[in-house]
Amino acid sequence: MVTQQLDNASAAAGDALALALAPLRVWIVGSLDVVLPLQRYGAQVHAMDSIAALYRELAIVPCDVVLIDTALVDEDLSTTVEHLRRRDDLGVVLLVDAKTPHRVAEGLWAGADACMPHRPEGELLAAKLSSLRRRLPGEPVQMMEAAAAAADDASAAWELESGGWNLRAPSGQVLALTEAERSFLTLLFASPDETIGRERLIAALTNQPWAFDPHRIEVLVHRLRNRVRSVTRCTLPIRAVRGSGYRLTL
Repeated sequence: MVTQQLDNASAAAGDALALALAPLRVWIVGSLDVVLPLQRYGAQVHAMDSIAALYRELAIVPCDVVLIDTALVDEDLSTTVEHLRRRDDLGVVLLVDAKTPHRVAEGLWAGADACMPHRPEGELLAAKLSSLRRRLPGEPVQMMEAAAAAADDASAAWELESGGWNLRAPSGQVLALTEAERSFLTLLFASPDETIGRERLIAALTNQPWAFDPHRIEVLVHRLRNRVRSVTRCTLPIRAVRGSGYRLTL
């Protein structure tokens, strides 16, 4: 009887552990092999090979925690961490080689949440991210998207108001838009569920399209998503269509 109870308790603990990081999205600038063990704890993982690639991805798709192999950071580490920490809801963990211990202090002073060995053991990494998750504000990305979907199911809608200068979310909260955000969203709201090409978007944002850096659109979308989520607790239903442009899915 006692043995059966212990077996049941162990199985229950195993089930809980298997979901310990669900539905956390964990990205790494480094080797995918480092984060693959996190999948058995319910996390979704993705890898890229440079900080520049990370910035491009974050401008399109949000995540919850970023791991950075400091050996791949050629630029000033402090600058990189400080840039990422502008997002209050993003955890930053540095993976540091024992040969470069000075990078631990550099990263922590800049605001990293934690530093770990270059090749951390899978269970230790999962435990660290579970602890970090409890300290991050709000809910993981997928939970917030589910909340927004639930609001949509309740017949709420996204709307532009006051001549396009205000965005009303399904939660009822209203966000005042910048001129660039207004121009961008006005074009998308005019053709919901249609992919708007980058050329049209750039033309709406500037009268000198030949001098416009296309990456500024990614930065605009990234900042807009963060502001919308911070103010309304909803996820703006904009989808990036690779190689084409952006689509508003209402």
